[in-house]
Amino acid sequence: MAQLDAVLGCPSLQVPEGHLARTVLGMVAELDVSRLETQYSSLGRHGYAPRNVLAVWLYASLIGIHHASKVARACQTDAAFRLLSGGYAISDGTLKRFRRRNGTFFADAIVQTVRFARERGVLPIEELAVDSMRLRAHASTKAVRTLKRSRERLEELATIDSDVLSPTEREGHEAKLKKHREAVKECEEKDCTSIVVTNESAALMKFPSGAGLPGHRVTVTAAGISERLVIGVLVDADATDSGKLEAALLEARSVLERAGAATSGLQAAADAGYFSEKDLQFSAHNRAWVDVLITEGAAATNTLPTKEPGLFDRDQFTIHPDRSATCPAGRLMQGPYPHHHGRTMWLGVGCGDCPQRARCTKGKQRTLTANLNLETVRDQMRERLARPGGRERYNQRIATVEPVFANIEDVMGFRRASSRHATTILAEVLLKILAHNVSRLLAARKLSCLWFQLEDEFWSTL
Repeated sequence: MAQLDAVLGCPSLQVPEGHLARTVLGMVAELDVSRLETQYSSLGRHGYAPRNVLAVWLYASLIGIHHASKVARACQTDAAFRLLSGGYAISDGTLKRFRRRNGTFFADAIVQTVRFARERGVLPIEELAVDSMRLRAHASTKAVRTLKRSRERLEELATIDSDVLSPTEREGHEAKLKKHREAVKECEEKDCTSIVVTNESAALMKFPSGAGLPGHRVTVTAAGISERLVIGVLVDADATDSGKLEAALLEARSVLERAGAATSGLQAAADAGYFSEKDLQFSAHNRAWVDVLITEGAAATNTLPTKEPGLFDRDQFTIHPDRSATCPAGRLMQGPYPHHHGRTMWLGVGCGDCPQRARCTKGKQRTLTANLNLETVRDQMRERLARPGGRERYNQRIATVEPVFANIEDVMGFRRASSRHATTILAEVLLKILAHNVSRLLAARKLSCLWFQLEDEFWSTL
C-alpha cells in the first residue's frame, strides 16, 4: 500500500516501474530470510523488518554506496532507499550491526542464489573458473611489519652500544628492539612474510597498481562465461594464490551440493598463480569429480637456477623411470639421494676430465636436483591442456571470473574493507558477493524476457 509522507511524498509513486530498487525488492522477496527473522522478538523496542534492511544494503552495494553513514542519510532523502526501507530512516548503527552479525546468513543467501540459477537453467558447472582479487584492508602502511625488514633492523640495532645512549635514547632503542622482535616472532609463528599489527586478517600485498599495501585476498569460484555467478568465496591474508585451489573448489562443491546442483562432472580453469605442486597434486587426484586446467607458471621449471648463465639446466639431463639419471655427456650419475623440500639429488661422475665440463659446472662436480613429484603432475597437466579443446576451454577462464572482479571493484566501487575485525570483513565481502549474484540473476531474467518477446514477435510475423 502506498504511504504518503507530508513532506517527502510517497516513494511508491516516486520510484518508476522497472527501477533497480523495485527489481532488488522483488528478488529479496524470493529469498528465505527466516534465519534473520528468528533474531527479532515481538517484545521490547520496535525493530526494522530484516527483509527491508537487506534490500537497502543490496541496493546500496549495487550503486556503489558502502558506508553505513551514507546509506543512512540516503534512507532519509532518497525515494528509492525510502521505498526499500519501508519508509523508515534506518540509522547507521542499525545498518552496521546488521552487516556485522549476519555473515552466516549472507553465505546462506549466496547458496539460495545458486539454487535459483540452477532452477532457471543458468548454472553451467562445466564452465567454472577460480581466481582472486586483492581488497584494501582497513589499516595503514605504518602498521605493516615484514619478516625480512625486521630481521635487518635487529641486526642494525645490535651494533648500537646502548651504554653510550642517553636514558631517552636508550628507551627508544629498547622500544625498537621489542617491536621488531615481536614482529619476527609473530611472522615465524604464523609462517608468513608480513603482518599488520592493527589488523590480524591482513598482510602486505602487491596490488595491480604496483603499490605494496595492507590487504585481504578474496578467492572466488565463478560459473558461466555469460552468467558469471559466484558459487564459492574464501577470504584470507595470503600473499599469493599458490596452494588455494583445493580449498576454493571444495567450497564451491559444498555450495553446489547445498543448492541441489550436480557435484560431479565439474570443470574448472585457473591461471598460472595456481601452478604449484600442491594445486597440481589436487588436480591429479580429484579427476573423478572435477577436471582442472591450469596454465604453466614459474613452478613449471622445477629445478633451482644455475649459478652461472650458459650452463646445462634440467632439460639437458635424462631421468629414467627407475630414477637413475644420465648427464649430457651420457654418463650415469650417482644417486638418487633425498634432498630438502621433497627434492631428489644426483651427483656427476668423472666431471674432472669431462669434455662438457665448461658447459656443465664451474665446480669440481655437477649437482642436479629435481622435484620428481612436481614433474609428474606438471607433465599430466601439460598433457591435459594439449588435448583437443583443452587450450580453448582454458581461454574461457578470463571471460568467466575476471568480469566478476570488474563488477565488484569498478561498477560497484568496492575496493576497501570498512572494518578491522575478521568476522565483519568476511560478512562485508559476502554481502558484496551476494549483491553481485543478485545483479547476475536480474540480468539473466532480463535476457530471458527479451528472448521471449523476440520469439513472440517472430511467430506473429508468420
